[in-house]
Amino acid sequence: MPIFVAMKKLLILCLFPILSFAQAPIPAEVMFGNNRTNFLMILNRPVDAKGRFHFFNVTVGAADYQNTPSETEIVVNNSLTYALGHNFHATAGAQWHFKLGFVPTVGVEYLKASPDFLLVIFPTFNMLPNKNLETVGIFEYKPALSPKTRLYTRLQAMYNQDMTLEAHARSAYSVRAGISIKQFTVGLGSNLDYYGPVKFDKTNHGLFVQVRL
Repeated sequence: MPIFVAMKKLLILCLFPILSFAQAPIPAEVMFGNNRTNFLMILNRPVDAKGRFHFFNVTVGAADYQNTPSETEIVVNNSLTYALGHNFHATAGAQWHFKLGFVPTVGVEYLKASPDFLLVIFPTFNMLPNKNLETVGIFEYKPALSPKTRLYTRLQAMYNQDMTLEAHARSAYSVRAGISIKQFTVGLGSNLDYYGPVKFDKTNHGLFVQVRL
């Protein structure tokens, strides 16, 4: 299957749980790197009139250019969040993980956003198949350069500790820097991914494109 067809199917799969919220822009990003492609989508939508409950989604995916099954990854994180005040939310939901399967989660989210920045800190306790502690952090800074153009920068990190094995399970770090014009953003990016107790690493550097659908 050509890589562009694979990424199209991945995008459809990631959007399926949130089609009912499609009236607002949804940022979706693909990075074409030197080793593989990376996909990212972040979503936060109110689901009640008072805005106390939100649907929060972070979806990540990766595939190499030969469509090697062992190099294809997708993790869909869906959570229902409840506003506690002062930008804090209680969360409960599940991951759909390409290797681990169905992973129920509970956690606490801190989310603060404005037109110029986004900050998310999201620690969760993952219950299956082992007990894991996982934390995702995202920081975006995107000041206006002109009425139609913005600088776009992002730092993102994820760390997962297997409490059952008392060992590192997974971690990932990414950097983005680019220019946004209207609903499109293009720029350069780097991803550093580490797997398992020995922290086997995969790096990827290249050009990313983001569109707010």
